[in-house]
Amino acid sequence: MPSSGQPAAESSGRDRRDQELASLRERLERSEQHTALALMRATRLAQVISVLGSQRDLETTVERIAMEVGELFFADMTLLMLDSDAGLTVPGFWGVSAGDLPREPFALPAVQAAVSHGLVCIGPVDDVPLPDWLAPYTPRHLAWARLMVGDTSLGLLLLARRGDEPFEDSDATELRAVAYRIALAIENGVLHERMKDQLAQLHRLQQLTSVLAGTLELDDVGQCVADMLVSEASVPSSVVLIERGGELSVLSTGGHAREGRVAGAGRGDVGFDDSWEIVPLKVGDKTVGAVAVTGAPEAGSERYELLLHLVSLGALSLDKALLYEQSCEQARHDSLTGLLGHGVCHEELEQLIAAATPFSVLLFDIDDFKQINDLHGHQSGDGALRLVAEALRQGTRTGDTVFRVGGEEFCALLPNLPERAAFAAAEAIRQRVDAILADLPNPVTVSVGVASFPAHGRTRDGLLAAADAALYASKRAGKNRTSIAGEADPSHPQGSTPSRREVGLDLLHQKDPDMASRSVHVAILSVKVARVLAVDDARLDDLRIAARLHDVGKLGVPDAILNKPGLLDDDEFRIVKTHPVVGAELLRNWGLEGPAVITLQHHERIDGGGYPAGLRGDAIRIESRIIHAVDAYVAMTRDRPYRQAMTQGEAFAELTRHSGTQFDLDVVAALIAVERALPAAPADAATLDRSAWRQSGQSGQSGQSVSGRR
Repeated sequence: MPSSGQPAAESSGRDRRDQELASLRERLERSEQHTALALMRATRLAQVISVLGSQRDLETTVERIAMEVGELFFADMTLLMLDSDAGLTVPGFWGVSAGDLPREPFALPAVQAAVSHGLVCIGPVDDVPLPDWLAPYTPRHLAWARLMVGDTSLGLLLLARRGDEPFEDSDATELRAVAYRIALAIENGVLHERMKDQLAQLHRLQQLTSVLAGTLELDDVGQCVADMLVSEASVPSSVVLIERGGELSVLSTGGHAREGRVAGAGRGDVGFDDSWEIVPLKVGDKTVGAVAVTGAPEAGSERYELLLHLVSLGALSLDKALLYEQSCEQARHDSLTGLLGHGVCHEELEQLIAAATPFSVLLFDIDDFKQINDLHGHQSGDGALRLVAEALRQGTRTGDTVFRVGGEEFCALLPNLPERAAFAAAEAIRQRVDAILADLPNPVTVSVGVASFPAHGRTRDGLLAAADAALYASKRAGKNRTSIAGEADPSHPQGSTPSRREVGLDLLHQKDPDMASRSVHVAILSVKVARVLAVDDARLDDLRIAARLHDVGKLGVPDAILNKPGLLDDDEFRIVKTHPVVGAELLRNWGLEGPAVITLQHHERIDGGGYPAGLRGDAIRIESRIIHAVDAYVAMTRDRPYRQAMTQGEAFAELTRHSGTQFDLDVVAALIAVERALPAAPADAATLDRSAWRQSGQSGQSGQSVSGRR
């Protein structure tokens, strides 16, 4: 029989087995829980790593990091703090209101010290530093991690729990690995942002370079440079200074300086206090000015190098603008006498007319200037021109303007001076010239024409034509005189009788002023074309006379035909075709045999289809071929009763289309070259008509078709 102690032993064994089974189940459950937790943490960590690897935009990266890492470590709050030059900022946060975060960069020296060695610091709030502005959230457990890539610190990561569960050593180990991944992601995001910024800046600089390359006006270039320094170099204020005559003056301002909110510098002076940094504007060894900026970057920094690059770009652009300004100023002045040129005279004359206040125009022409050049050489002629220019300067008032408007022709504009007072002023100048140049081997005198606004004309061309007619009257009366437009009695008349040629010119002007004006233009342009074609100088005088008088035969054509707005019929055109013959006969009667032959042939065509003789090719004098093409071009580019003007390009195309048939090929090529080049007028008066300057630049005003109205 079993003893009584046997059931007790069996019961005790069962209890031990039950305890062991219970312990095993408990360990198994804990193991399963730990495995599940580890698996979940691994999954969440993989998700975090995936997020960090897929985000390139820095703003999006820090926002996702705060949320994902907070959930990964079961934190109630997450803050991602990044380093900047000014201190720490909080671009990423989770579980915290944005309104409770610092608005300005800040420092956390206690935290920096806590994570300086182990990179991670965990513990209860009593043992681990907590920023004061987070205290209202009453966290109980904190985990700080330093974000490091190599030896570079990018910022800090803070995790906080409000519950009782602390951060464990395993959390610290895992947090250290996650912090490194976060630092790499942030570095990539920073590099990506920097690359985007650099690409955007390169694009802006390319656009600015393009703008500066296409800008020539100095004020516009200066303002662009000042604004560029503020926008691209990130300086608060900029001032661009330009050097003139060894002195610096303010050209433009940008930023706060443009708004007048800068101390230490004013537009009236170039004195700057210590808050300004001055950088010279240099092109090679030449200094064109300087720029002054506030808040300049630290020397040697990337921003400072950019500033220097922008200053160099600005210097090149300003140097180009200064050269352009200088060339424009030189173009406005005659290089020989220093007087303003004919283009400026046209501009100022238009301005005086627009102001509608009385003024007078004086035209001066040196008498027999060709003889001075022929007898004593061009150097003496140039000296005479300078002396006349100086006499005009001395003889005019402050506020009057003097111009050299042709080879030996000058003009003076006298505001608020009526015709009689202007006549007296002109006489005084004429006598001054007579006195100053009386000691020359050949005494130099001038003839003068006076016209006043509005008495003698209300348009530029009308006034100039009236003054020119008065000048002719002085020439006809024996030269060295002054005449007022419309008056028949020049100063100091000597009873000279006008030549038949001069009478013919007057009659032509009276019959059709536009025709006479056009003939002047034809004469000027014809001489220029002849020079390109190397026509002998000895033939230029005949060419000039013939070009000026080539339409004199139209004195015999009825006005009704000349001014007919429509096409001419056969009988009318037959009458018009007689004008070369009539004109040639008039010139022969005046003793101008050479110009007569040129005038007779000026409507002949290269292909033999012209009139009156149907000459062909080289049988037509080169002078006649020149006048034929130039007259057609001038006519095409002027308005006529029967049609509007062509543009210069359209006229060129029409001349080219008829080259080899109606016009000489070489003549057309030379004419187009002359008009495109627009060469400056030479000082030798023998190469210019006295009225040349009045017609220059009018090739776009209009004319008739290349083959007439038929």
